Amino acid sequence: MKKTLKTFFLVAGLFFIFACSLLVPASPAPTPTVSRKPFVLTTSTPEVLIPTEAGDPIEYINPERYRVDSVARVTNGGFTLTELQVYQPKPVNWDGQEKVKIEEVFPASAQVGRDEVTGSEMYYWHLKNTPGWGKTQDLRYRFTFTAYETRTAIDPESVKPYNTLTAEYRLFTRAEPYLEANDPKIIALADRIGGNETNPYLLARKFYDHVVDAARYQGVDGLQGAKALLETGVGECGDYSALFIALARVKKIPARSVVGFWAISGTNQTHVWAEFYLEGIGWVPADPTVGQSERYREGIQDYYFGNMDNQRVILSKGFNIKLDPPAPDATVASLLQMPWWWFWGTGGDASAVSLRMTEWSVMPG
Repeated sequence: MKKTLKTFFLVAGLFFIFACSLLVPASPAPTPTVSRKPFVLTTSTPEVLIPTEAGDPIEYINPERYRVDSVARVTNGGFTLTELQVYQPKPVNWDGQEKVKIEEVFPASAQVGRDEVTGSEMYYWHLKNTPGWGKTQDLRYRFTFTAYETRTAIDPESVKPYNTLTAEYRLFTRAEPYLEANDPKIIALADRIGGNETNPYLLARKFYDHVVDAARYQGVDGLQGAKALLETGVGECGDYSALFIALARVKKIPARSVVGFWAISGTNQTHVWAEFYLEGIGWVPADPTVGQSERYREGIQDYYFGNMDNQRVILSKGFNIKLDPPAPDATVASLLQMPWWWFWGTGGDASAVSLRMTEWSVMPG
């Protein structure tokens, strides 16, 4: 906290984390119901707009253009605010998400920060004396982008040995909070599932199938992580992805989370999935949550290992995001999906200040 604020009343705003937009099933069945329109597998000739070479094991096909409006509203019901800090994810280009164009940011005073480790970017607003008593303040941005379906055709024998000397390899094979690849129980599970297999692609498929088969969907409070899912057997999409990633990292397969929304209107459309890296091929997607939720539709469980639909908005990648500029007390965001915020003031009812996401609208772009 700044020294000039030490005589003020300080309140840290509650942050919002929604791991994924899945509804808890009414029955004890282990498969969740996904709050989205089902993705339809087709056998028609796809439209390919991202150039690929003949025989490329990864193709980005079937482009869909979207326009997104995102609004977070701060409401002040009776507190003298002196400072307000809000961080929100800033969409950028990633594999399968191209031509991101920011059309509007309000207030225009937003700074752009970046987590250099994960490459995730964020908007940062630092507002003074606003909103006043009985007032609201909207923080919004509008953007367009093109989402591609990812299709892969990978021959396991074509996977090359990893270059273990790169910084990226070390980064995405390490243990970290929520991805406890050094936990003895996770190590033992990876050894048991993997057996004598050493091929990274085939190992990743074993780990994906295990999460699909063993995890049970249940609403939890924020991101719990790989160890929690292993110990309790229940979790949400962020936890499903965390366990898959941690198992992969035990076997030194680079893996990371992908954090975003479904490309569908509604502030409950958040989702998290995963991807793993194969040397000489690239980042390969995997979504054990949707693979489980629709596993009884023919081909769906297979599809969501190595392939991905074009109905998603990627907002960030990785867990444990370093907020930039530095947040109070150097806070690290478990995942960058919804607003993280803090406020300071001199008096009144601090509980009367709230922040909630009021709009996530998606239209054809």
